[in-house]
Amino acid sequence: MVIRLSSTLVIGCGFIGSNLVAALADRGETFTVLTRRPPPAEIAAAIGAAGLWLGDAADPKVVAASLAEASRVVYCAGGLLPAASERDPDLDRRLTLAPLETTLKALERHPDVLLTYLSSGGTVYGEPIRIPAHETDPAAPISAYGRLHLACEEMIAAARRNSGLRARVLRCATVYGEHQQPDRGQGAIVTFLHRIESGEQIDLFGGGSTVRDYVYVGDVAQAIIETMDSAEGPDLVNVGSGEGTSLLEILRLAEAQVGRRAKVASHPERGFDVHRIVLDPSRLRAITDFQPTSLEDGIARTHRWLLGAAGPAA
Repeated sequence: MVIRLSSTLVIGCGFIGSNLVAALADRGETFTVLTRRPPPAEIAAAIGAAGLWLGDAADPKVVAASLAEASRVVYCAGGLLPAASERDPDLDRRLTLAPLETTLKALERHPDVLLTYLSSGGTVYGEPIRIPAHETDPAAPISAYGRLHLACEEMIAAARRNSGLRARVLRCATVYGEHQQPDRGQGAIVTFLHRIESGEQIDLFGGGSTVRDYVYVGDVAQAIIETMDSAEGPDLVNVGSGEGTSLLEILRLAEAQVGRRAKVASHPERGFDVHRIVLDPSRLRAITDFQPTSLEDGIARTHRWLLGAAGPAA
């Protein structure tokens, strides 16, 4: 069965949220956005002034008003990045839990609305018991960031049991692509491309041996939309390519894309980094037409966007 939906509320318009907005706009979907900060100009234009709510999702009045016309909600908001979360987990909990708690409370008055929550498949499994990690495998995060996302998943599960919330959790692998800002230290691919282009040093931890499942953000946006369109299916779904790539391999692909060698400083592996994680996307493929973009193509697209975002050379 397919849900017939009229409007999507996107909460959070950072990296993934911006790409989701662009995909919804391309499809001619009706949507609104609730975000703390103004989005990039081209994303704001796609949203339109009438569809943009600037406010805090921790504010019950703001959330209630933004939910008024929504038939589905995608929760893309987050707190700190993983390294910052490790340094100040209490701050990250304050930034992350209050908005989600407020949203869940507001959704009690909207029992027909479907919530899609974006979790961190790269951290909640910890060091997985098998590769690729399946949704039925235990969650055993080793980082503050992973523990916080698991706590959010547990809040959603409790709301599902206690109030009948309709919700699906998407555990995303390491997402990369357009609108990922390299100056935040978010994402190896965009950071490597940027620093190779600018001649800046790259800090490589653990000799580059850590392995991640890299998934292109355009594929993630499409997966979000397609899973929202399905009324049936599992409550927990991995979103990843199903293939693992080492950090050193990513560095070599970025060097090949830019056409020059990187300046690299080597550091010991960090204690909160999972050494090897790859997600099993079989559930996702069972309910969508998911076909991941190749790393080479995704890196090339990211590089083109990065060069355009930087503007013409002086």
